[in-house]
Amino acid sequence: MSKPLLLFDMDGTLIIQGEKPTYTGTMTQYSSYLSIKQQMKQIVVKHGVPAELVLDLNRMAHIWNTTRHYLEDHGYPEEQIQTVIDEINVPFMEEERADHAVSILLPGTIEGLDALKRLGYKMGLVTTASRESYDRISTQEEYGCFGEYFKHSMTRDDVKYIKPDPEPIHRILKHYTHSDFVYIGDADHDAQASKAAGGKFVLINTREYDSEVLKELSPDAVINRLDELPETLYYL
Repeated sequence: MSKPLLLFDMDGTLIIQGEKPTYTGTMTQYSSYLSIKQQMKQIVVKHGVPAELVLDLNRMAHIWNTTRHYLEDHGYPEEQIQTVIDEINVPFMEEERADHAVSILLPGTIEGLDALKRLGYKMGLVTTASRESYDRISTQEEYGCFGEYFKHSMTRDDVKYIKPDPEPIHRILKHYTHSDFVYIGDADHDAQASKAAGGKFVLINTREYDSEVLKELSPDAVINRLDELPETLYYL
């Protein structure tokens, strides 16, 4: 029986902020995130996206995807759409760099990746982080140079739509010949993207979701550290 392709998220899965944000359900309750979302909303409204369309959105990914959908549906040329995306990427990058400045490698990550490699699994990475951040972090010794384990990677700079949209997973799958995959991530957007793309989902519960949230996400398995994954995969 052939082994499935393993696709990994990055933030919250391989690395994590030293001082974690707090979560209510799946929502991040962190003042800087709230400010970034407001900045993104102001930018897209300035470019013609109806305020009522984004006013109640409370996730950066939803603002990003809703904006692109609206602009595409209303005939904006791709060059103009990219201008808007580039503008909302500025506050996004500001928050991302601040988060990564205090991020650390999660315990068990390299041990888990080493074990999976020895077992013959092919691995890739799909992240909403930028290409700049992924290329920098994944090659640093303090993060175990984890990029060496992934032949291909997909960042938000490589796609039009980001998770929870399945596009990033669909795009990376084109680089492999596998017919099935397992996505390993820490958030609801990972679960949604994985299921929409037709794969299984393993939750690494670094957000410490309670039983109610776990039931809502309905993962195929739950782990606490990445070095638990090899044994978990045996039972999927």
